[in-house]
Amino acid sequence: MNGSVAGKRSRNLVGAGAAALLVLLAVAVTVGDREPVVVVGDKAPMTTVGGTAPGTGPRLTITDARNTYYIPRYHAKPESEPGEYRIALKVGGPQSVKNVKNVKVTIDLSVLKGRASVGWVNKPYKCTLAKWVMTCPLGTIGNGESAIFTPFALKPEPGAAPGPGGAMNITVTGDNAPTVRHATQVIVGAPLLTARQDAKKTGVEPKSEVPLTPAFGNKGDTDVNDGITVFVRAEEATLRPLHGNCRYDKAVAPTKAQCDFPGPLKAGTAYETAAPLKAVADATAMHGHLHYAVFRTHDTLGDTLLPASAPRGTGAPLGLRPVDGGGSDFIWSRQWPSDMSTGELAFDTSQINDLQAIGFTIKGKVGRVVEAQVPYPRNFDGGDMLVTLPEGVSLVTVKPGEHPSEVVYCRPGETASGPVKCYGPEVGGTWLRVRIDQRVEGAKGSVHADSDPATDPNQHNNTAPVTVEYTG
Repeated sequence: MNGSVAGKRSRNLVGAGAAALLVLLAVAVTVGDREPVVVVGDKAPMTTVGGTAPGTGPRLTITDARNTYYIPRYHAKPESEPGEYRIALKVGGPQSVKNVKNVKVTIDLSVLKGRASVGWVNKPYKCTLAKWVMTCPLGTIGNGESAIFTPFALKPEPGAAPGPGGAMNITVTGDNAPTVRHATQVIVGAPLLTARQDAKKTGVEPKSEVPLTPAFGNKGDTDVNDGITVFVRAEEATLRPLHGNCRYDKAVAPTKAQCDFPGPLKAGTAYETAAPLKAVADATAMHGHLHYAVFRTHDTLGDTLLPASAPRGTGAPLGLRPVDGGGSDFIWSRQWPSDMSTGELAFDTSQINDLQAIGFTIKGKVGRVVEAQVPYPRNFDGGDMLVTLPEGVSLVTVKPGEHPSEVVYCRPGETASGPVKCYGPEVGGTWLRVRIDQRVEGAKGSVHADSDPATDPNQHNNTAPVTVEYTG
């Protein structure tokens, strides 16, 4: 399927696994606004040979390619078929560099003989296969642009001997850039990483702690011999930066954490963190989530999730303890490669029935007719919102048929001097059309929505201010 990536322009053909990860973690896996990396993980360096000296001309970089690629045994379950093999490239260099011409990716697949066959070739990217050598001509790629594609899909061969099989070598060339190489180690057999699924918490008090204990296992037939990384992302909550082997996106009130643990993770074993990661529910939280993803440390979809310079926790390292991972609550996320998985702790707070009005500002010049969108209150079930207009502002009625049907405009209220009625929610939003008749410094109105005091005893936040910003 097609998608977009960071950069001035990009070309992208990726599978469901990678797309699902992007949605879950909200982390870009291609490098757009920062310098491209030249090493993925720390076990399989990208080597640049020939061409101009670094920094003086165009350069090609492989920003994403697997360091280890697992070929499940032929008798494995269908969900253990080889995961997506994706390659991401980027062109960089000084501003004077316009592009790299005739970019070509060549992949030596001879290591797959007797281990796997190529079941699909990416013909939209003009990839061809001849005598176990795949060639994908990508054409011209401009400076700052990226190309992401999946060159092939594999099928395991019967009788393939389990264990390491050797290197699958990638070579990237261009007419006016140094050659780049990468080696992917092929292993027959595959881990199947799982993550424990937690029950939803309810009745959580705002500003209180929400503990998360990530747990993961390996239900595959092959050990993970390197480390395991757990990446946590909080929604409607912040994390406490407590652990020295975890780094955080911010030193204060972070919302992301990356914790690295040494391997191995042997087949048939499972662990949980020896202490919980602690989150704190936001003061306004209603429906929060603590997502976490589990990776092999040296293959985190092409990008270090948090940089090495990110702040580390101030306390002792977070440890692991063994648990029974054979239960049905330890599952693999099917849309992912077999060496990645996800877990989540969802929580509802005690204020999920608390309707909270959201204020807004009317902007414009005196004498002009302007429009402002009326934001829907949090936890709004629908109905009328009552807007008391600031002094010096009057309603302009919009008649039915004068606007798209999916848009709602506020209408006069019960009395000429009373609040106007704004119905919602609608797909196109609810809008207020007004005339700014005169400048009244400090003029302030309000927006209000009703809720049932029996289920929403906190009525004071059902009303929020409406202000005016004069632009001329």
